[in-house]
Amino acid sequence: MESHKNLPLKGSTSLAQAKSSMSTRPKSNMNNAQSSSVVRPTVCKLNISSSEENQYNNLSVEEIIGLGDDSLGLKVVLTTKEEAYMGVINYVLPASRRLALEKVCNPKTGKKHPGLKTIFFHNVLNISVIGENKEARQRLLKDVYHEDQRGKQLLMKKIVHPHITKLHNETTEIDEDILLGRVEQKSLTNNISTEKDVPPPPPKIPRPAKWIIIDTIGDAFKKALCFIRSENVIAMGMEGQNLGRCGTLAWITVATSTMIFLFDVAAIGVSETLKEGMGDIIQDSTITKVVHDCRSMEDLLHHQFNINLNNVFDTQAAEVYAYMLSHRGAVPSFVSSLPSLLIHYLGLSPHHLFFSRVREECAEDDESVWLERPLSSHLCESLARSVMYLRELRLELLDLILVDLAQVTQLYLGALRDKDSTTVKNLESHVVPAEVQKLGRCSVINSIGSYDPYISYSRDSLKINSQRKATIGQRCQKYR
Repeated sequence: MESHKNLPLKGSTSLAQAKSSMSTRPKSNMNNAQSSSVVRPTVCKLNISSSEENQYNNLSVEEIIGLGDDSLGLKVVLTTKEEAYMGVINYVLPASRRLALEKVCNPKTGKKHPGLKTIFFHNVLNISVIGENKEARQRLLKDVYHEDQRGKQLLMKKIVHPHITKLHNETTEIDEDILLGRVEQKSLTNNISTEKDVPPPPPKIPRPAKWIIIDTIGDAFKKALCFIRSENVIAMGMEGQNLGRCGTLAWITVATSTMIFLFDVAAIGVSETLKEGMGDIIQDSTITKVVHDCRSMEDLLHHQFNINLNNVFDTQAAEVYAYMLSHRGAVPSFVSSLPSLLIHYLGLSPHHLFFSRVREECAEDDESVWLERPLSSHLCESLARSVMYLRELRLELLDLILVDLAQVTQLYLGALRDKDSTTVKNLESHVVPAEVQKLGRCSVINSIGSYDPYISYSRDSLKINSQRKATIGQRCQKYR
Protein backbone atom coordinates (compact mmCIF):
# COMPACT_ATOMS: atom_id res chain seq x y z
CA MET A 1 0.00 0.00 0.00
CA GLU A 2 1.44 3.38 -1.01
CA SER A 3 1.91 6.22 1.46
CA HIS A 4 -0.82 8.80 1.77
CA LYS A 5 1.02 11.43 -0.22
CA ASN A 6 -0.78 9.72 -3.13
CA LEU A 7 -4.24 10.07 -1.57
CA PRO A 8 -6.71 12.23 -3.51
CA LEU A 9 -5.83 15.91 -3.34
CA LYS A 10 -7.59 18.51 -1.25
CA GLY A 11 -10.88 19.83 -2.38
CA SER A 12 -14.30 18.48 -3.16
CA THR A 13 -14.26 15.12 -4.88
CA SER A 14 -17.15 12.97 -5.89
CA LEU A 15 -17.53 9.42 -4.73
CA ALA A 16 -17.09 8.25 -8.32
CA GLN A 17 -13.75 10.07 -8.56
CA ALA A 18 -12.65 8.48 -5.27
CA LYS A 19 -13.49 5.04 -6.65
CA SER A 20 -11.55 5.75 -9.82
CA SER A 21 -8.57 6.97 -7.83
CA MET A 22 -8.49 3.87 -5.59
CA SER A 23 -8.90 1.43 -8.48
CA THR A 24 -5.79 2.77 -10.22
CA ARG A 25 -3.66 3.20 -7.09
CA PRO A 26 -0.75 0.68 -7.07
CA LYS A 27 0.26 -1.36 -4.02
CA SER A 28 3.82 -0.59 -2.96
CA ASN A 29 6.06 -2.94 -0.99
CA MET A 30 7.35 -2.33 2.52
CA ASN A 31 10.83 -1.27 1.40
CA ASN A 32 9.44 1.55 -0.73
CA ALA A 33 7.18 2.63 2.11
CA GLN A 34 10.06 2.79 4.58
CA SER A 35 12.39 4.60 2.18
CA SER A 36 9.86 7.32 1.36
CA SER A 37 9.97 10.50 3.36
CA VAL A 38 7.42 11.01 6.10
CA VAL A 39 4.57 13.09 4.70
CA ARG A 40 1.48 14.15 6.64
CA PRO A 41 -1.52 12.41 5.06
CA THR A 42 -3.93 14.61 3.16
CA VAL A 43 -7.52 13.88 4.07
CA CYS A 44 -9.84 13.25 1.18
CA LYS A 45 -13.11 15.14 1.50
CA LEU A 46 -16.08 13.41 -0.07
CA ASN A 47 -19.09 15.57 -0.86
CA ILE A 48 -22.12 13.67 -2.02
CA SER A 49 -24.15 16.17 -4.01
CA SER A 50 -27.86 15.81 -4.46
CA SER A 51 -27.44 15.11 -8.19
CA GLU A 52 -25.12 12.21 -7.46
CA GLU A 53 -26.98 10.92 -4.41
CA ASN A 54 -29.28 8.58 -6.30
CA GLN A 55 -26.36 7.23 -8.33
CA TYR A 56 -23.98 6.50 -5.46
CA ASN A 57 -26.20 6.25 -2.41
CA ASN A 58 -26.60 2.48 -2.60
CA LEU A 59 -23.35 0.53 -2.92
CA SER A 60 -22.58 -3.15 -3.15
CA VAL A 61 -19.92 -4.94 -1.16
CA GLU A 62 -17.70 -5.11 -4.25
CA GLU A 63 -17.91 -1.33 -4.66
CA ILE A 64 -16.98 -0.80 -1.03
CA ILE A 65 -13.97 -3.06 -1.55
CA GLY A 66 -13.06 -1.10 -4.67
CA LEU A 67 -12.96 2.12 -2.68
CA GLY A 68 -10.19 0.69 -0.53
CA ASP A 69 -9.05 3.09 2.19
CA ASP A 70 -11.43 5.77 0.90
CA SER A 71 -14.30 3.76 2.36
CA LEU A 72 -12.98 4.38 5.89
CA GLY A 73 -15.01 6.96 7.78
CA LEU A 74 -18.08 6.73 5.55
CA LYS A 75 -21.32 6.88 7.46
CA VAL A 76 -23.59 4.15 6.14
CA VAL A 77 -26.80 2.29 6.79
CA LEU A 78 -25.98 -1.40 6.36
CA THR A 79 -28.81 -3.87 5.96
CA THR A 80 -28.23 -7.53 6.81
CA LYS A 81 -30.45 -10.58 6.73
CA GLU A 82 -31.38 -10.03 10.38
CA GLU A 83 -31.55 -6.24 10.87
CA ALA A 84 -30.13 -2.88 9.82
CA TYR A 85 -27.24 -0.95 11.40
CA MET A 86 -26.19 2.67 11.06
CA GLY A 87 -22.54 3.45 11.72
CA VAL A 88 -19.13 4.49 10.42
CA ILE A 89 -16.92 2.05 8.49
CA ASN A 90 -13.91 1.25 10.68
CA TYR A 91 -12.19 -1.32 8.48
CA VAL A 92 -12.78 -3.53 5.45
CA LEU A 93 -10.94 -6.86 5.19
CA PRO A 94 -11.47 -8.50 1.77
CA ALA A 95 -9.23 -11.44 2.68
CA SER A 96 -11.47 -12.54 5.56
CA ARG A 97 -14.63 -11.25 3.84
CA ARG A 98 -15.76 -8.97 6.61
CA LEU A 99 -16.04 -5.33 7.63
CA ALA A 100 -16.62 -3.49 10.89
CA LEU A 101 -18.69 -0.47 11.87
CA GLU A 102 -18.04 1.86 14.77
CA LYS A 103 -20.47 4.23 16.52
CA VAL A 104 -23.25 1.78 15.67
CA CYS A 105 -26.91 2.33 16.40
CA ASN A 106 -30.30 1.13 15.23
CA PRO A 107 -31.44 3.48 12.42
CA LYS A 108 -35.06 3.20 13.51
CA THR A 109 -34.88 3.43 17.30
CA GLY A 110 -31.50 5.13 17.74
CA LYS A 111 -30.43 2.53 20.32
CA LYS A 112 -26.62 2.43 20.45
CA HIS A 113 -24.55 -0.72 20.01
CA PRO A 114 -21.36 -0.74 22.16
CA GLY A 115 -17.97 -1.27 20.51
CA LEU A 116 -17.37 -2.45 16.96
CA LYS A 117 -19.94 -4.41 14.99
CA THR A 118 -18.33 -7.00 12.73
CA ILE A 119 -20.36 -8.13 9.72
CA PHE A 120 -19.43 -10.78 7.17
CA PHE A 121 -19.95 -9.99 3.50
CA HIS A 122 -22.34 -12.88 2.88
CA ASN A 123 -24.77 -11.39 5.41
CA VAL A 124 -24.88 -7.96 3.74
CA LEU A 125 -27.96 -7.16 1.62
CA ASN A 126 -27.42 -3.46 1.00
CA ILE A 127 -25.10 -0.57 1.95
CA SER A 128 -26.42 3.00 1.77
CA VAL A 129 -23.96 5.89 2.14
CA ILE A 130 -25.58 8.75 4.05
CA GLY A 131 -22.56 10.92 4.81
CA GLU A 132 -19.07 11.06 6.20
CA ASN A 133 -17.60 11.31 9.72
CA LYS A 134 -14.60 13.60 9.21
CA GLU A 135 -13.06 13.00 12.64
CA ALA A 136 -13.23 9.23 12.29
CA ARG A 137 -11.99 9.37 8.69
CA GLN A 138 -8.93 11.42 9.59
CA ARG A 139 -8.12 9.15 12.54
CA LEU A 140 -8.49 5.94 10.54
CA LEU A 141 -6.44 7.22 7.60
CA LYS A 142 -3.64 8.23 9.97
CA ASP A 143 -3.59 4.70 11.39
CA VAL A 144 -3.34 3.26 7.87
CA TYR A 145 -0.60 5.75 6.96
CA HIS A 146 1.56 4.88 9.97
CA GLU A 147 1.03 1.19 9.31
CA ASP A 148 2.33 1.73 5.77
CA GLN A 149 5.44 3.42 7.14
CA ARG A 150 6.44 0.90 9.80
CA GLY A 151 4.56 -2.27 8.79
CA LYS A 152 1.98 -4.16 10.78
CA GLN A 153 2.64 -4.41 14.48
CA LEU A 154 3.06 -8.11 15.18
CA LEU A 155 3.68 -7.87 18.92
CA MET A 156 0.98 -6.40 21.14
CA LYS A 157 1.78 -4.72 24.41
CA LYS A 158 1.24 -7.18 27.24
CA ILE A 159 -1.51 -6.12 29.60
CA VAL A 160 -0.42 -6.70 33.19
CA HIS A 161 -3.18 -6.77 35.77
CA PRO A 162 -2.77 -4.47 38.79
CA HIS A 163 -2.63 -7.31 41.35
CA ILE A 164 0.28 -8.91 39.45
CA THR A 165 2.08 -5.59 39.11
CA LYS A 166 1.75 -5.16 42.86
CA LEU A 167 3.60 -8.42 43.42
CA HIS A 168 6.66 -7.18 41.55
CA ASN A 169 6.73 -3.91 43.47
CA GLU A 170 7.51 -5.67 46.76
CA THR A 171 11.29 -5.49 47.17
CA THR A 172 11.78 -5.60 50.92
CA GLU A 173 13.78 -8.63 52.04
CA ILE A 174 12.51 -10.91 54.80
CA ASP A 175 14.65 -12.52 57.44
CA GLU A 176 15.29 -16.10 56.33
CA ASP A 177 14.93 -17.54 59.83
CA ILE A 178 11.47 -15.99 60.22
CA LEU A 179 10.37 -17.15 56.79
CA LEU A 180 11.44 -20.76 57.34
CA GLY A 181 10.10 -20.98 60.90
CA ARG A 182 13.47 -21.27 62.64
CA VAL A 183 12.46 -18.50 65.01
CA GLU A 184 9.03 -17.58 66.35
CA GLN A 185 6.92 -15.58 63.96
CA LYS A 186 6.21 -12.08 65.23
CA SER A 187 3.69 -9.55 64.03
CA LEU A 188 4.28 -8.80 60.36
CA THR A 189 3.40 -5.13 60.68
CA ASN A 190 3.18 -2.71 63.52
CA ASN A 191 -0.56 -2.39 62.95
CA ILE A 192 -1.27 -6.08 63.50
CA SER A 193 -1.78 -7.20 67.06
CA THR A 194 0.34 -9.91 68.65
CA GLU A 195 -0.75 -13.53 69.02
CA LYS A 196 -2.02 -12.84 72.53
CA ASP A 197 -4.50 -10.30 71.16
CA VAL A 198 -5.77 -12.64 68.43
CA PRO A 199 -9.19 -14.07 69.29
CA PRO A 200 -9.30 -17.86 69.74
CA PRO A 201 -10.88 -20.09 67.08
CA PRO A 202 -14.67 -20.30 67.05
CA PRO A 203 -15.85 -22.18 70.16
CA LYS A 204 -17.98 -24.54 68.07
CA ILE A 205 -14.82 -26.33 66.87
CA PRO A 206 -13.76 -29.01 69.38
CA ARG A 207 -10.02 -29.43 69.65
CA PRO A 208 -7.49 -31.01 72.02
CA ALA A 209 -6.73 -28.89 75.07
CA LYS A 210 -2.98 -29.63 75.42
CA TRP A 211 -0.01 -31.42 73.91
CA ILE A 212 2.87 -33.42 75.36
CA ILE A 213 6.31 -34.50 74.04
CA ILE A 214 7.36 -38.14 74.43
CA ASP A 215 11.05 -38.78 73.73
CA THR A 216 11.75 -42.06 75.55
CA ILE A 217 10.35 -45.57 75.75
CA GLY A 218 8.81 -45.59 79.22
CA ASP A 219 5.57 -45.35 81.14
CA ALA A 220 4.55 -42.15 79.39
CA PHE A 221 5.04 -43.82 76.00
CA LYS A 222 2.97 -46.87 76.97
CA LYS A 223 0.17 -44.80 78.53
CA ALA A 224 0.04 -42.65 75.40
CA LEU A 225 -0.37 -45.71 73.16
CA CYS A 226 -3.11 -47.08 75.42
CA PHE A 227 -4.89 -43.74 75.29
CA ILE A 228 -4.61 -43.69 71.47
CA ARG A 229 -5.96 -47.26 71.14
CA SER A 230 -9.09 -46.25 73.04
CA GLU A 231 -9.99 -43.77 70.29
CA ASN A 232 -11.96 -44.65 67.18
CA VAL A 233 -10.65 -41.70 65.15
CA ILE A 234 -7.23 -40.07 65.50
CA ALA A 235 -5.37 -37.44 63.53
CA MET A 236 -1.82 -38.25 62.47
CA GLY A 237 1.07 -36.32 60.95
CA MET A 238 4.75 -36.88 60.26
CA GLU A 239 7.66 -34.49 59.87
CA GLY A 240 11.27 -35.06 58.93
CA GLN A 241 13.93 -34.45 56.34
CA ASN A 242 13.07 -35.35 52.74
CA LEU A 243 10.12 -37.41 53.93
CA GLY A 244 9.78 -40.48 51.72
CA ARG A 245 11.53 -43.76 50.94
CA CYS A 246 14.99 -42.11 51.12
CA GLY A 247 14.17 -39.60 53.86
CA THR A 248 14.51 -39.37 57.62
CA LEU A 249 11.50 -39.45 59.94
CA ALA A 250 11.87 -37.15 62.96
CA TRP A 251 8.40 -36.67 64.47
CA ILE A 252 5.12 -38.60 64.59
CA THR A 253 2.24 -36.49 65.82
CA VAL A 254 -1.04 -38.02 66.99
CA ALA A 255 -4.12 -36.05 68.05
CA THR A 256 -7.02 -37.54 69.96
CA SER A 257 -10.21 -35.85 71.12
CA THR A 258 -8.53 -34.32 74.19
CA MET A 259 -4.75 -34.68 73.82
CA ILE A 260 -1.96 -34.30 71.26
CA PHE A 261 1.11 -36.53 71.52
CA LEU A 262 4.40 -35.48 69.91
CA PHE A 263 6.58 -38.59 69.50
CA ASP A 264 10.25 -37.65 69.06
CA VAL A 265 11.17 -40.68 66.97
CA ALA A 266 14.56 -39.17 66.09
CA ALA A 267 15.47 -39.41 69.79
CA ILE A 268 13.69 -42.69 70.50
CA GLY A 269 14.56 -44.38 67.21
CA VAL A 270 12.08 -44.98 64.42
CA SER A 271 12.36 -48.76 64.50
CA GLU A 272 11.94 -48.87 68.28
CA THR A 273 8.93 -46.58 68.14
CA LEU A 274 7.21 -48.74 65.56
CA LYS A 275 8.08 -52.04 67.27
CA GLU A 276 6.87 -50.89 70.68
CA GLY A 277 3.33 -50.34 69.46
CA MET A 278 3.14 -47.39 67.07
CA GLY A 279 3.39 -49.72 64.08
CA ASP A 280 0.39 -51.71 65.31
CA ILE A 281 -1.67 -48.51 65.63
CA ILE A 282 -0.70 -47.43 62.10
CA GLN A 283 -1.88 -50.77 60.70
CA ASP A 284 -4.93 -51.15 62.98
CA SER A 285 -8.04 -51.32 60.80
CA THR A 286 -10.34 -50.42 63.70
CA ILE A 287 -8.81 -46.98 64.20
CA THR A 288 -9.42 -44.34 61.54
CA LYS A 289 -6.30 -42.30 60.85
CA VAL A 290 -7.04 -38.80 59.54
CA VAL A 291 -4.06 -37.39 57.64
CA HIS A 292 -3.40 -34.68 55.08
CA ASP A 293 -1.50 -36.00 52.04
CA CYS A 294 -0.54 -39.56 52.94
CA ARG A 295 1.70 -40.08 49.91
CA SER A 296 5.15 -39.44 51.41
CA MET A 297 4.14 -41.03 54.74
CA GLU A 298 3.08 -44.25 53.05
CA ASP A 299 6.16 -44.24 50.84
CA LEU A 300 8.48 -44.00 53.85
CA LEU A 301 6.69 -46.61 55.99
CA HIS A 302 6.36 -49.14 53.18
CA HIS A 303 9.89 -49.02 51.77
CA GLN A 304 11.85 -48.52 55.00
CA PHE A 305 9.84 -50.55 57.52
CA ASN A 306 7.48 -52.73 55.46
CA ILE A 307 4.47 -51.13 57.18
CA ASN A 308 1.35 -49.77 55.49
CA LEU A 309 -1.19 -47.24 56.68
CA ASN A 310 -4.57 -48.85 57.17
CA ASN A 311 -8.04 -47.30 57.47
CA VAL A 312 -6.93 -43.86 56.27
CA PHE A 313 -9.04 -40.76 55.69
CA ASP A 314 -6.90 -38.36 53.64
CA THR A 315 -8.31 -34.82 53.75
CA GLN A 316 -6.42 -33.85 50.60
CA ALA A 317 -7.83 -36.83 48.70
CA ALA A 318 -11.28 -36.07 50.12
CA GLU A 319 -11.10 -32.49 48.87
CA VAL A 320 -10.10 -33.71 45.42
CA TYR A 321 -13.07 -36.07 45.38
CA ALA A 322 -15.42 -33.35 46.61
CA TYR A 323 -14.21 -31.18 43.74
CA MET A 324 -14.96 -33.99 41.29
CA LEU A 325 -18.48 -34.34 42.63
CA SER A 326 -19.20 -30.62 42.32
CA HIS A 327 -17.62 -30.27 38.86
CA ARG A 328 -19.26 -33.18 37.05
CA GLY A 329 -16.29 -35.50 37.27
CA ALA A 330 -13.55 -33.01 36.33
CA VAL A 331 -10.38 -33.67 38.33
CA PRO A 332 -8.30 -30.68 39.53
CA SER A 333 -4.65 -30.57 38.52
CA PHE A 334 -3.37 -29.08 41.76
CA VAL A 335 -3.94 -30.02 45.38
CA SER A 336 -4.93 -27.76 48.26
CA SER A 337 -2.75 -27.18 51.30
CA LEU A 338 -3.97 -27.98 54.80
CA PRO A 339 -4.16 -24.31 55.89
CA SER A 340 -6.30 -23.44 52.88
CA LEU A 341 -8.75 -26.23 53.71
CA LEU A 342 -8.95 -25.26 57.38
CA ILE A 343 -9.66 -21.64 56.48
CA HIS A 344 -12.16 -22.54 53.77
CA TYR A 345 -14.13 -25.26 55.56
CA LEU A 346 -13.68 -24.40 59.26
CA GLY A 347 -13.37 -20.64 59.00
CA LEU A 348 -10.11 -20.46 60.96
CA SER A 349 -7.79 -17.50 60.97
CA PRO A 350 -4.25 -17.76 59.53
CA HIS A 351 -2.99 -16.78 63.01
CA HIS A 352 -3.98 -20.21 64.32
CA LEU A 353 -2.38 -22.28 61.57
CA PHE A 354 1.06 -23.62 60.72
CA PHE A 355 2.50 -22.78 57.30
CA SER A 356 5.29 -25.11 56.25
CA ARG A 357 7.72 -23.23 54.01
CA VAL A 358 10.45 -25.10 52.16
CA ARG A 359 12.61 -23.71 49.36
CA GLU A 360 12.71 -26.14 46.47
CA GLU A 361 16.43 -25.70 45.85
CA CYS A 362 17.26 -25.89 49.59
CA ALA A 363 14.69 -28.44 50.75
CA GLU A 364 17.14 -30.67 52.59
CA ASP A 365 18.63 -27.77 54.53
CA ASP A 366 15.26 -26.20 55.36
CA GLU A 367 13.76 -29.49 56.59
CA SER A 368 16.76 -30.21 58.81
CA VAL A 369 15.13 -27.94 61.39
CA TRP A 370 13.03 -30.95 62.50
CA LEU A 371 16.21 -32.81 63.46
CA GLU A 372 17.46 -30.09 65.81
CA ARG A 373 17.32 -30.84 69.56
CA PRO A 374 15.89 -29.43 71.61
CA LEU A 375 13.17 -28.39 69.19
CA SER A 376 12.04 -24.83 69.81
CA SER A 377 8.69 -24.38 71.55
CA HIS A 378 7.07 -22.58 68.62
CA LEU A 379 7.92 -25.49 66.29
CA CYS A 380 6.49 -27.95 68.82
CA GLU A 381 3.33 -25.90 68.84
CA SER A 382 3.38 -25.93 65.04
CA LEU A 383 3.47 -29.72 65.07
CA ALA A 384 0.43 -29.74 67.33
CA ARG A 385 -1.43 -27.27 65.13
CA SER A 386 -0.81 -29.38 62.02
CA VAL A 387 -3.05 -32.17 63.43
CA MET A 388 -5.23 -30.25 65.88
CA TYR A 389 -8.17 -29.68 63.52
CA LEU A 390 -7.91 -32.70 61.21
CA ARG A 391 -10.68 -34.64 62.93
CA GLU A 392 -13.12 -31.76 62.56
CA LEU A 393 -12.04 -31.18 58.98
CA ARG A 394 -12.87 -34.79 58.23
CA LEU A 395 -16.44 -34.29 59.42
CA GLU A 396 -16.87 -31.22 57.21
CA LEU A 397 -15.57 -33.06 54.16
CA LEU A 398 -17.76 -36.08 54.88
CA ASP A 399 -20.76 -33.81 54.60
CA LEU A 400 -19.73 -33.12 51.00
CA ILE A 401 -19.03 -36.69 50.08
CA LEU A 402 -21.93 -39.07 49.68
CA VAL A 403 -19.97 -42.01 48.26
CA ASP A 404 -17.03 -44.16 49.35
CA LEU A 405 -13.54 -42.63 49.08
CA ALA A 406 -11.74 -45.98 49.13
CA GLN A 407 -10.80 -45.88 45.44
CA VAL A 408 -9.23 -42.42 45.54
CA THR A 409 -7.43 -43.14 48.82
CA GLN A 410 -5.99 -46.42 47.55
CA LEU A 411 -4.63 -44.63 44.50
CA TYR A 412 -3.08 -42.02 46.80
CA LEU A 413 -1.47 -44.72 48.94
CA GLY A 414 0.15 -46.28 45.91
CA ALA A 415 1.05 -43.01 44.17
CA LEU A 416 4.67 -43.22 45.38
CA ARG A 417 4.84 -46.65 46.96
CA ASP A 418 4.29 -48.62 43.76
CA LYS A 419 6.74 -46.66 41.59
CA ASP A 420 10.47 -47.01 41.16
CA SER A 421 12.85 -44.49 42.68
CA THR A 422 13.60 -42.77 39.36
CA THR A 423 9.92 -42.09 38.71
CA VAL A 424 9.34 -40.88 42.28
CA LYS A 425 12.11 -38.28 41.96
CA ASN A 426 10.40 -36.77 38.91
CA LEU A 427 6.98 -36.50 40.56
CA GLU A 428 5.79 -33.19 42.03
CA SER A 429 3.94 -33.20 45.33
CA HIS A 430 1.66 -30.27 44.40
CA VAL A 431 0.22 -32.13 41.40
CA VAL A 432 -2.72 -34.51 41.80
CA PRO A 433 -1.46 -38.06 41.10
CA ALA A 434 -1.91 -39.18 37.51
CA GLU A 435 -3.85 -42.25 38.61
CA VAL A 436 -6.46 -40.05 40.28
CA GLN A 437 -6.68 -37.70 37.31
CA LYS A 438 -7.57 -40.65 35.09
CA LEU A 439 -10.75 -41.17 37.13
CA GLY A 440 -12.23 -37.91 35.91
CA ARG A 441 -13.74 -37.05 32.59
CA CYS A 442 -11.16 -34.33 32.14
CA SER A 443 -8.37 -32.59 34.03
CA VAL A 444 -8.77 -28.89 34.75
CA ILE A 445 -6.23 -26.26 35.74
CA ASN A 446 -7.66 -25.16 39.06
CA SER A 447 -6.53 -22.21 41.17
CA ILE A 448 -5.59 -22.86 44.77
CA GLY A 449 -5.36 -19.93 47.13
CA SER A 450 -2.47 -19.29 49.47
CA TYR A 451 -3.42 -18.03 52.92
CA ASP A 452 0.18 -17.82 54.08
CA PRO A 453 0.62 -14.23 55.38
CA TYR A 454 4.09 -14.14 53.82
CA ILE A 455 2.78 -15.00 50.35
CA SER A 456 1.05 -12.68 47.91
CA TYR A 457 -1.12 -14.82 45.68
CA SER A 458 -2.49 -14.37 42.19
CA ARG A 459 -3.85 -16.74 39.59
CA ASP A 460 -0.48 -17.36 37.93
CA SER A 461 2.22 -16.28 40.39
CA LEU A 462 3.41 -16.73 43.95
CA LYS A 463 5.85 -14.36 45.59
CA ILE A 464 7.18 -13.95 49.11
CA ASN A 465 5.71 -10.79 50.56
CA SER A 466 7.39 -8.43 52.99
CA GLN A 467 4.25 -7.64 54.94
CA ARG A 468 0.92 -9.27 55.44
CA LYS A 469 -1.83 -8.14 53.08
CA ALA A 470 -5.02 -7.16 54.83
CA THR A 471 -7.20 -8.50 52.02
CA ILE A 472 -5.22 -11.60 51.11
CA GLY A 473 -7.88 -14.00 52.34
CA GLN A 474 -10.55 -12.32 50.25
CA ARG A 475 -8.30 -12.28 47.20
CA CYS A 476 -7.58 -15.99 47.53
CA GLN A 477 -11.27 -16.77 47.79
CA LYS A 478 -11.82 -14.76 44.61
CA TYR A 479 -9.60 -17.07 42.57
CA ARG A 480 -10.83 -20.34 43.99
